[in-house]
Amino acid sequence: MRILHTSDWHLGRTLEGKSRISEQREFIDELCNIVEEEKVDLVIIAGDIYDNYNPPAAAEELFYEALEKISDRGRRGVIAIAGNHDSPERLRAANPITHKHGIYLIGLPNEDLGTLKKINYNENHIDSTETNDEIVQIVDGGIGWMELSIPNCKENAIILTLPYPSERRLNEVLSTSTEEKDLQRAYSDRIKMVLDEGSQHFREDTVNIITSHLFMLGGINSDSERNIQLGGAFVVEPKAIPETAHYTALGHLHRKQKVGGTLSPCYYSGSPLYYSFSESNQKKQVIIAEIIPGEKTDIKSIELKSGKPMEIKRFASYEEAYNWCSKEENQNLWLHIEINLKEPLSNQQLTELNSIHEGIIYKRMILPGVEKEPDTQRLEELSIREQFKRFVAREIGEMPNEELTNLFLELLEGEDEIETY
Repeated sequence: MRILHTSDWHLGRTLEGKSRISEQREFIDELCNIVEEEKVDLVIIAGDIYDNYNPPAAAEELFYEALEKISDRGRRGVIAIAGNHDSPERLRAANPITHKHGIYLIGLPNEDLGTLKKINYNENHIDSTETNDEIVQIVDGGIGWMELSIPNCKENAIILTLPYPSERRLNEVLSTSTEEKDLQRAYSDRIKMVLDEGSQHFREDTVNIITSHLFMLGGINSDSERNIQLGGAFVVEPKAIPETAHYTALGHLHRKQKVGGTLSPCYYSGSPLYYSFSESNQKKQVIIAEIIPGEKTDIKSIELKSGKPMEIKRFASYEEAYNWCSKEENQNLWLHIEINLKEPLSNQQLTELNSIHEGIIYKRMILPGVEKEPDTQRLEELSIREQFKRFVAREIGEMPNEELTNLFLELLEGEDEIETY
């Protein structure tokens, strides 16, 4: 059985107000080509399909178009779980339709997936000439697990699904202690218990897979991931992954990486597009796992070509920056540019830069005395006022006036706290 693992699509995400939907559509087209060329039997999307709980209509439309193309009228299995950016209820809403086509949208931990096997595929499938053997079917299931029969595969797949398992979504209080180490231990132990219980359904004659959306100890993150942990409280230790799994498909971290310390293959596929400049040196990929029960899992990565790269470029002068940005071969990029200057740029020069390159997101002007400051205090030791003033100075090349600084502080104090689940 050939499985494709992807995650963290973040459909609907923008970059400083600039839409990414065309890049995301380009990725979907590339993904559909890959599943065909690689003869993939099952696609797993490990969370953060959308960028927020209320995605724009274009993002939802693109997601459902992707599901339809990937599933190939029910001949290929698709499993998508909710991440911390996704609304579990919104993701699950389409299940009455998608289940009939071998597409399973799992919103919450501990869902009873056994109820899905009651669907009569011959009566409900859009092509009534197809038999049960020609489409994906769920043949068994229970709390957090399902067994799938997939066309052209000798073995069935048993999949444990653990969508983003916050305390709220687990509907549990895991520890009464307020100590971070106690919270972390309780959380990791609870995740291990869930996976151990689910893995009891694994068999020697089945392809055994886990998919979840969480933060594993030792994982390498980037600036574009929304934090799902309070300190280290929601970190899971590698020993939580059962040895009997042939492959564990994780979401949340945007860098493709293998999780160290597990007794079975465990990977983050990473995001398919660049979502912050801290990812500019990464290669965006999807993972293909070929699994035969009783044999070693064969894993390979396929580098993605879709989407605009992100680059941080440094220039010695405005003229150098202007000339480089104006060249046609440098246009298909998202840019963070830094320019060494003797004096701040004029409004006309700033307008010129923006007009010759639509992908410029950040401009940092480095003036004499701004880059090297006599005060060597660590940033976190400074007041919020001083941090803001230094940030503005580094970004635009001059200190903000008191009116702007006071306005920022007023907005900061009045901001409602938003809880992320």
